[in-house]
Amino acid sequence: MILFNSIEELLEATKGIVGKTFGELDKLGFFEQPSMRKDKGLLGKIVETGFYGYPNNNSAEADFNNIGVELKASGFTRRQDNTWSAKERISLSQIHYKRLIEEEFDFSSVVQKNRKILFIWYEYIKGVQKKDFVIHSFQLFDFTEVEDIIKNDYYLIQDKVKRGFAHLLSEGDTVILGAATKGANAADTTSQPCSDIPAKRRAFSLKNSFIRGVLNKHQDGLKLQSTLELSPEQWVWNRVKTYKGMTQLEILKAIDGIEHKVSKTLGGMITKRIFGDINKLSETHEIFNMSNYDIKSIPIDTDLRPLEKGTFRPLSREDFEEDWEDSEWKMYFEGVTIIYLAYIGKNRDKKEIPHGSRILDSIYKITFTTEDVEAFGKTYKRVQEALASNDMEKLPTASNYKNMPMVLSTKGSIGDAYKHFIEGERNVCFMLNKDFIHKKLLQAQKTQQFNR
Repeated sequence: MILFNSIEELLEATKGIVGKTFGELDKLGFFEQPSMRKDKGLLGKIVETGFYGYPNNNSAEADFNNIGVELKASGFTRRQDNTWSAKERISLSQIHYKRLIEEEFDFSSVVQKNRKILFIWYEYIKGVQKKDFVIHSFQLFDFTEVEDIIKNDYYLIQDKVKRGFAHLLSEGDTVILGAATKGANAADTTSQPCSDIPAKRRAFSLKNSFIRGVLNKHQDGLKLQSTLELSPEQWVWNRVKTYKGMTQLEILKAIDGIEHKVSKTLGGMITKRIFGDINKLSETHEIFNMSNYDIKSIPIDTDLRPLEKGTFRPLSREDFEEDWEDSEWKMYFEGVTIIYLAYIGKNRDKKEIPHGSRILDSIYKITFTTEDVEAFGKTYKRVQEALASNDMEKLPTASNYKNMPMVLSTKGSIGDAYKHFIEGERNVCFMLNKDFIHKKLLQAQKTQQFNR
């Protein structure tokens, strides 16, 4: 066992881990023990025992406690351009709802143990055994760089539990510190202190989107703008609240100083004028680099009923190669925050308001519960079944499954879109139905805390 007297000593010693496989490090034969095969912390334990010589334990203290450093082995996959993408979230500690509502952030176990984390980066390759995964790099991350955001996340989770909404927790509620589900099914619940409604068991985690941001900064050396805001929705709201109550054309005139004609692209024009290229916010602003967000416009009536369905990026057969539990889409829906810019498109008399005259009402933060994600998984699996049999009649479309919250829809012209999708083209997408979006907007109105 090596006792490190400083972080510098630890990092110098860790240089020797690069290029090693986990099989080479497995000095205690963990891979041969059936009880260890499903242990999600297996690779970290192998690094701890086989490389550093520390005993295997479940201590509440940091792994290198005398210098305040926690160890985490984390996988990455390679994109087509050979850049790295973090594969998973990082689990930190279990959330005890009754204890949480009494705790202070600075004295909580999740902070005490994880202020500094040493990431051991290994490449995950599908079909390769874990013992053959190769370690490519390591990185020390200091929480103090983003502690204000993590503290805000902690109190957002705590506040939701205090208000009796533990059953409505979602990873999308927060930016960095997530409340990830524990257990494989919806029946795995526990009691919460401020409501009689059972809540899913959860653990504090570093969200996958944040881990990706940490890895991107490590690999690419990104220099990002810091913001005063502690969440993407607050950043968005601070930039649109000036225009609340104005029509689309009035907003564009206020920004550009000229009159604009009515067009179908008004929503996109406004979004770009206010925020810039939303697809590049993660490359320029730290708050977006850390989070999985999407900014969309949606017309609603005065009762928050959407006039349009919600769609996502185009899909291809390759999107359905993974099992649902390991899929990018499951990870996306678990952690995404959708920020809707809502425009009033029907007045109280249910009379349609023409495009251009729609009024900016507010923004609504949408996240997805465990039950929502499980419902989306059923759609995903039905698509897999249709692709396996090359039978487009089995696809979960709106006409076949009217009550499913998420179905497949065409992207662009209809034609033979579903047939072409089966053949490998990208001309369909996931779509949320209006009733489901309405429910989520009402829920957002009830639970969100920022001013509207």
